[in-house]
Amino acid sequence: MFKKILSVVGIAAAITLGTSAAAIASYTPQVEVVAEDSTVAPGEPVVITANGLEAYETVTFSSTGGTLASIVLASSGGASVDKAVVEGSASATFTATAPGNYTISVLADGEVLGSTTVTVTAAGSGAGGAGGSSSELPATGGTVPAAAIWVGIGALGLGGIAVAAAAARRRAAAKH
Repeated sequence: MFKKILSVVGIAAAITLGTSAAAIASYTPQVEVVAEDSTVAPGEPVVITANGLEAYETVTFSSTGGTLASIVLASSGGASVDKAVVEGSASATFTATAPGNYTISVLADGEVLGSTTVTVTAAGSGAGGAGGSSSELPATGGTVPAAAIWVGIGALGLGGIAVAAAAARRRAAAKH
């Protein structure tokens, strides 16, 4: 009798654990992806935040166009950016220079967890100057290598030392 009860409990445990393992394997957490503002002008950055990411350490923000950047490291623009999950959420900044609808998706392990759409509207729609107007922002700025900045700082420092030495020499010569 004891053997029959033990085998029934064993079979029930196997069925229960076997079916729950399949349910756990197919479980995808509810991830909410929201845009700070869903309609922006060209060049205006918008923060995209994903919530409900407690099951992940990092996620990837990916867009159909424009650039995505980490809030911490805004210089790393591109079509996608990896972000660490902190307290169940992650954020990235999205910027597009041309009007259109852009979908920003949040992925983990190649699986799309959620997405949102940002609409970029034309700036000054139709009002143009002498040369006409373009709805795309012009490319401006650039990057300066860190080595060039340090060379400039060194040159300024050496120049300051040279001016101070010349002034000291003049004072010393004037005393004699």
